[in-house]
Amino acid sequence: MRTLILLTASLLLLGQGEARAFGSGDRGTSGGQFLKVAPGARPSGMGEAFAGVADDVNAIYYNPAGLATLTRVEVTGMHDSYLQGFNYEYAAMAVPMLAWTDSKLEKNAYGVLGAAIYNLNVSGLEQRGVNETDQPLSTFASNDLAYSLAYAITIPDTGLSLGVTGKGIEENLGTAHASAFAADVGALYRTGRLGLGAGVRNAGTQVRFTTVSDPLPLVGFAGAGYKFNDAWIGSVEADMPRDSNMSLAVGAEYRKKFVDKLTGALRAGYTTRNSDAGGLAGATMGLGVGYGNLSFDFAFVPFGDLGNTYKYSLTAKF
Repeated sequence: MRTLILLTASLLLLGQGEARAFGSGDRGTSGGQFLKVAPGARPSGMGEAFAGVADDVNAIYYNPAGLATLTRVEVTGMHDSYLQGFNYEYAAMAVPMLAWTDSKLEKNAYGVLGAAIYNLNVSGLEQRGVNETDQPLSTFASNDLAYSLAYAITIPDTGLSLGVTGKGIEENLGTAHASAFAADVGALYRTGRLGLGAGVRNAGTQVRFTTVSDPLPLVGFAGAGYKFNDAWIGSVEADMPRDSNMSLAVGAEYRKKFVDKLTGALRAGYTTRNSDAGGLAGATMGLGVGYGNLSFDFAFVPFGDLGNTYKYSLTAKF
């Protein structure tokens, strides 16, 4: 426990050292931009305001401390039809560590382990020379990958959970290659129906292509989630990136049980992070259908003049 607390504090200090000013609006100065693409159809439908909720496997991205409260194995996969022909794929797993204590089985007595992979790719990009012609010189592909391992634990009798995620990052642009390492840290405090979360994402080394290096898109976050009853959840979140202005997000989820194993959910949210793209940009909408231990979720995330994105997730709990 002491080691985890010290590691969390060290990473927070590292993140503060890298970011000259959170929310500085210093656009275009970060590498690894794909790390900003939020995974999971459920949290995306809630405006990505999920740091204070963080009650499923998607916590591995939004706030790793939330993993500590899971008592079942959860596996999820997502496909995102992203902008301009890009495809974003995401898969994650959370596994509570079992232990026998006081002659009974506790499903997360020693914390919860998590793993995830993120991939943003596109092919058929046109390569042109100094003197452009009707036909490109050739085409090439862009492929960005991140692999992560996470661990979270709840401090007994406090309601406080801590989590940390380590990431390996690879970016490929044609024949050029870059790599980096990063970490996320988070804390989540739950009391009654209220959850309060905060932390830092993407604190790490710089991304280097040939002779050019760029810092990762470091962001500090803080959020709250409130469970009004068994049907309604509301959430708010503030994100403070090093390369953009601070953004605010709100979200809501309504869940209804129809018959014994069949449930449905409606979600909506709004984030100021995308609101300057025009049209419906900033608004998010989603729905979900669950049967037993399986659930399917969909999110619609418009980007105004840039186009729309559609996210599809399938989640299983064991």
